[in-house]
Amino acid sequence: MSKPKTSKSPKSPKATKAERSKAEALAPLDKALEDASPTELDAETTAFLARVHTLLFNIPRYLERARRHGYTQKEHDLGWELYTTASGKNRRFEHWLAEGDQREVAAGGSVERMRLLQEIDDFENLWFPRMRMIIPRVIPRENAARFTAAFFKNLSQQPLSPAVVDSVKTFLNRVDELASSAEPGAQELYRTLGERGLTPKKIESMRRLIAAAEEHRTPDRTAPAVGPAEIAKAKEAQLAALQSLRLWYNDWATTFRGIFNTREQITLGLTTLKRRKKDAEAEDAEAEDEDDTEDDEDAGDDEEEDDDGAADQ
Repeated sequence: MSKPKTSKSPKSPKATKAERSKAEALAPLDKALEDASPTELDAETTAFLARVHTLLFNIPRYLERARRHGYTQKEHDLGWELYTTASGKNRRFEHWLAEGDQREVAAGGSVERMRLLQEIDDFENLWFPRMRMIIPRVIPRENAARFTAAFFKNLSQQPLSPAVVDSVKTFLNRVDELASSAEPGAQELYRTLGERGLTPKKIESMRRLIAAAEEHRTPDRTAPAVGPAEIAKAKEAQLAALQSLRLWYNDWATTFRGIFNTREQITLGLTTLKRRKKDAEAEDAEAEDEDDTEDDEDAGDDEEEDDDGAADQ
C-alpha cells in the first residue's frame, strides 16, 4: 500500500548574493545604532516604578510593624537608592540630550555611509565589466590579454561593503596612469573611456565620494557633548539598578502582603482595588437616575412659574 502524499511546507526563499552583501555591509551600522539606542522605560516598567515609589513613600506609616519583620533603615535607604538610579533621576540633563544626539549621529552616519558605499558600488558594477570589454577593442590584439591581466592584477569586483572603496580607488588610479602611459594603445584607451562617460570630471567626483566614505563624516551632524563611554556606563548602571530593584521589591512585597491587611496593602501600592463591572454599571445607572430626577424637578419648577404667571394675569 502506497503512503499518502503529504504536502511540504514551502521553503523560504534564499537571500541573493546582493542581499547578503548588503546585510553584511549594514551589520556594523546596525551595531552602532543599537549601541546608541536611548534608555527607554516601557509602560510596564513605568507602572512598576510608580508602585515602588508608593511603597517607599508610605511605609514609614507602618514602620514599627515592618521593622519586626526585618525592614531596617538600611533596606529602606537601599530601596530609595535603587529607585533613584533605576528611574534615571540621578542622571544629568546633559545625559539625556547626549543620548538623543548620539542616536542622531549614529543614524545619520549609517544612512550617509550606506549611501556613499552604494554609489561607489554602482560605479564598480558599471565600469569594471565595461573595462574588460573595451580593452580588447582598443589595445592591439597580441597585447590585449597581457594588458587586461596587468590592469586587473589584484583587482576584482567587491560585494557591497567598505571593500568597494579600495577597489574603486585602485581602479581610478590605474585609469589616470593610462593618460601618460607609453604602453601601445593605453592613451587611446583613456580617450575612449572619456568618450564613454568616464571623464576627468566623473573621476574627480568619484574621488570625492571615496574621500567622504573613508572619513565617515556627517557634516550636518555634531558629536554629543557627553562621550559615548559615559553614556553607556550610565545606561548600564540604570538597567542594572532596575533589575536589582525588581528583586528588592518582590522580596518586600511578598513579606508585607503577609502582615498587612487589604486596606494597608492598597495604601502601600501592593494591591490594586478593582471595581467590578456590575458595580460600575450600577453607579452609572444611579448617576443617570439622579440626572433625570433633577430634570423633572426643573420641569416642575418651570410649570409652577407658568401657573404663577397665569394667576398674576
